[in-house]
Amino acid sequence: MSAAAPTAPPYLYRVLTVVRVLIAYGKRLAATVQQRAATPAFAFFASPFGTADLAIILARITAGLRRAAALEAALTQRAASGRDLTPPPLRAPAARAPRAARPVASPEAVSAQDPRLARLPSEQEIAAEIRRRPVGAVIADICRDLGITPGQCDHAFWKELSHAIIAHGGNLASFFKNLIERLGAAPIPDDMVCPPWPEPLLLRLPAPATGPPS
Repeated sequence: MSAAAPTAPPYLYRVLTVVRVLIAYGKRLAATVQQRAATPAFAFFASPFGTADLAIILARITAGLRRAAALEAALTQRAASGRDLTPPPLRAPAARAPRAARPVASPEAVSAQDPRLARLPSEQEIAAEIRRRPVGAVIADICRDLGITPGQCDHAFWKELSHAIIAHGGNLASFFKNLIERLGAAPIPDDMVCPPWPEPLLLRLPAPATGPPS
């Protein structure tokens, strides 16, 4: 996997680096999931996916890798043209009427309620998604597909990942809400959550920019 050129637009380079870390992690995760599927504690490992169904988990990981690859290609093409990413303007959240509290669904219930979870999006659907949706929203979906939780990540990388989601049109609060619904009440042992993060990629994260995009 080739690295972004150092001369790439700074905001785009930061996001592209995050996407490439997610791709490297997703590939390791797919192998790790299959290795641990037969272990007694697999349900704990699978908690962030909201299901212990191996086929659904692998389908989600595959979907996440497809989204990430399509986003990487789109960002690489944009970088080649010299265009940077410009964070969208911040908008005040719309007022909402209070809703009654809902019980947290169990992972099995979440899986049973939405049979589409096992369906892989087509390349055409992913391409259309990349074109019409904010970059940050696509990254949040990739994180959902890969079952990523904050405690899994290197702290510096989680800050970059959160910044990429928030600054480029994603909704981090919605991501956490969905994560809580998937986790339910299941505990997640720290030593069983995920394979190691790709350290060489983490070391290439640039320092956060301090000024507006050029």
